[in-house]
Amino acid sequence: MNVTMKMNAKTLICAAALALPFAASAEQLSYRYVDVAHFPEAKIDSDRFDVDGDGIQLRGSLPVYQNVFALAEFQDLSLDRGIDVTRFLVGAGGHWPLGPNLDIVARGGVVHYEVDSDDDTGLFAGVRLRTLVAPKVEIEGGVEHMAVDAGGMDSDTYLIGEGRYNFNSQFSAGLLITLGGDTRVFGAQGRFNF
Repeated sequence: MNVTMKMNAKTLICAAALALPFAASAEQLSYRYVDVAHFPEAKIDSDRFDVDGDGIQLRGSLPVYQNVFALAEFQDLSLDRGIDVTRFLVGAGGHWPLGPNLDIVARGGVVHYEVDSDDDTGLFAGVRLRTLVAPKVEIEGGVEHMAVDAGGMDSDTYLIGEGRYNFNSQFSAGLLITLGGDTRVFGAQGRFNF
């Protein structure tokens, strides 16, 4: 075996070793899913009102190219005094591995809020860390900024937290929480990876 072949073999082994965290992350953390969440506790404390209630959320994510995915979300909150808050969100994101089973996730796009008869359309952007902390336990957390003003709710930055137990490669269930200046929601989630 000559020196060139030894160098090529070492290069390939090094490249394979460096790629292992990327491969592990891509296999374990799916970005092809739909999920539904129920919020038994939802609270909005804005300039116009301080109300509680409950709600639902539907989400989906679909890979479109390598580490890039499209996303859509619908959230509907039914609050005291007959106040309804609806949010539509459409955008795209990217995920990049930082290590074995650890991704950094960036998301952005357009968001539309309707609070009773008042509505506004703006932009959102955020960043999260997503990781497997045990073979079947996944956590995700970060921040997201919504640049939209409707019904006395001003543009704000929210803390996002999610935890899921993966029963198998397709089904998972867990909890999620969103905390921000005007809004607080806490709920349970079911997810289907396809």
